[in-house]
Amino acid sequence: MPRLVAVYARRHEPQWLVDELHVNLSPWVDALVEVDDRARAATEPWGHEGALRARQWQAAMQAGADWVLMVDPDERLEDCAGEKIRPLLDGPDALYRVTLRELFEPTAYRVDSKWGALRRTRLFPLRPGQQMSAKAIHAPAVPVLTNLPRLDIDINLYHLKMIEPANRQRRAAAYNRAEAQHGVRRRQWGAMSQTNGMQLEQIPDGRQFTPGYSRPYIIPPSTSPGRLVRR
Repeated sequence: MPRLVAVYARRHEPQWLVDELHVNLSPWVDALVEVDDRARAATEPWGHEGALRARQWQAAMQAGADWVLMVDPDERLEDCAGEKIRPLLDGPDALYRVTLRELFEPTAYRVDSKWGALRRTRLFPLRPGQQMSAKAIHAPAVPVLTNLPRLDIDINLYHLKMIEPANRQRRAAAYNRAEAQHGVRRRQWGAMSQTNGMQLEQIPDGRQFTPGYSRPYIIPPSTSPGRLVRR
């Protein structure tokens, strides 16, 4: 049976948030591996994403992974994800994309404009000689230059960070600082904190995640609020 390892990196997230990630994934992944980046957070508010991705890949290799699921501590997969993912591991190699749902309420996600069409590639087969992106920012979570097909799977990945209004402005500000720091093209992150015309959709029955959002997660104002990879 192929060994599935979930890998996450931790910088400033509280222990309870990490513990709840384990509760969310432990029933159907073979192992969860933490890459501890907290020591770097004090001197590198954002950090080098490419270097972190390489550490995550190496950690998965050391854990004996055949397949890797890349997640963040503030993300949750719907409860039926394991039923859909495990059969894929016996099939041909591919890079698999899930649907990203940005929660703006504990049980409702945003669907207006581009918010309803977000996808993230997070599941991939671990093979010797793979190369992770060397980009300092916006580094993909999966190997590059693999020539593998990129396939969509009907699985919701829920992001918790936007639920609390205070996090929205802090997240946008951190992206702006990070892009300026690394000298990359500046994007319009201000839209993260704008709710004019916002349309929310309730999580459908049968697609909930466990454990649910039960306590506020507020990111510290002096830290980077996570990594958003667009592709």
